[in-house]
Amino acid sequence: MLEWAVMPTSTVSAKVSQELREQIEEIAKAERRTTSNVIQLAIENYVRQYSELHPQFRADILEALEQMKDGDVVPYEWG
Repeated sequence: MLEWAVMPTSTVSAKVSQELREQIEEIAKAERRTTSNVIQLAIENYVRQYSELHPQFRADILEALEQMKDGDVVPYEWG
């Protein structure tokens, strides 16, 4: 039998455009979720992706800066 952990929650307020709010509400309705649940899932996905991708992005930038410092630069026009 599965046991569900109840995590404490906290309220976060954010301003979004009316268009975005309507899109979120449409998604919630289509998925039979609450608007709050859709927003929570979106934030969780963003944080997960940020946590996974950001370290590599930072490493790439640092590597590029080192290459620039060493003079290993290819002009943008060369692609």
